[in-house]
Amino acid sequence: MLNQTAGRLEAYAIATKQTNPEKPKPKKSRVRATLQAILRARLTSGVVFVLPLWIAFLLVKFLFEAMRDTSLWVVEAYLASDLGKALVEKLGVTAEQLATEGISVLKPSYQWGISIAAVLLTFVLLYFIGLFTANFFGKRMVKFFEGLLDRVPLVKTVYKASKQILEAFANEESRSFRRVALIPYPTMEVRSLGFVTALTKDAATGEELCTCFLATTPNPTTGYVFILRRADLIELDWTVEDTISIIMSGG
Repeated sequence: MLNQTAGRLEAYAIATKQTNPEKPKPKKSRVRATLQAILRARLTSGVVFVLPLWIAFLLVKFLFEAMRDTSLWVVEAYLASDLGKALVEKLGVTAEQLATEGISVLKPSYQWGISIAAVLLTFVLLYFIGLFTANFFGKRMVKFFEGLLDRVPLVKTVYKASKQILEAFANEESRSFRRVALIPYPTMEVRSLGFVTALTKDAATGEELCTCFLATTPNPTTGYVFILRRADLIELDWTVEDTISIIMSGG
C-alpha cells in the first residue's frame, strides 16, 4: 500500500514538472552590468571628492562663526557709540536699526567686512590673553581662577580634562615627547595604533611603564587610556598627524 502511494506521488510530481517546466532565468546583459559598474564607480568617486570638502567647509564655517561671534559685540558696541556714529551714517543705516537688528540690516559686503574685522579682533584678543597668562601676574590669576573652579564638583573635572587634551594637541614642547606605538589590544596577538603620552616606572620592580592613549575610529578625540609595560609596545617612527589621519580614515 505504501509503495503504491509513493509511486503515485512520484508520477504526479513528474507530470506536474512536465506540464509546468521551470522558466530559465534571463541572463543579465553585459552592457547593462558594465554601465551599472561605471555609474556606481563614478558616483562613489564624486562622493569621495565632495564629502571631505563639505566637511572641511563646515569646520571652517563653524570656526569662523565662533571667532566672529566672540568679538562681534565689541564691533557692534563701537558702531552704536558716538565714535562710530559717522561710520554708521556712511553705511546707510541708523543707529537704532543697528542696535535692534544687528549687522543683518547692512549690505552683504559690509556684513562680510565687519565679520572679518571681528575675527581679526578675536585673534588680537587671544594674543593679548596669551601674553598676559605667560607673565607672573597672569599665571597667578590663572591659578586663582582654577582654584575657584576646583570648588565646583562637575565643572572642575570637565575643565581639567579639556585643558589637558588641548595642551596635549597644541603644546609644541610636549609634542616632541609623544610617540606612536602599536599597543597589544584587544589581545596580545592583535595590535592597535596608540600614542605614548607619559613614561613612568613600577615602584616595586623598577620596570618601565608607559601611559598610552588608544584613539577610536573615526573620532580620535575619544578612546581609552592604558598603562602598559614598555617592552610590550612596538614603537613606530610615524608622525602624530599621519597616525591621526590613518585613524580617522579607518586605515
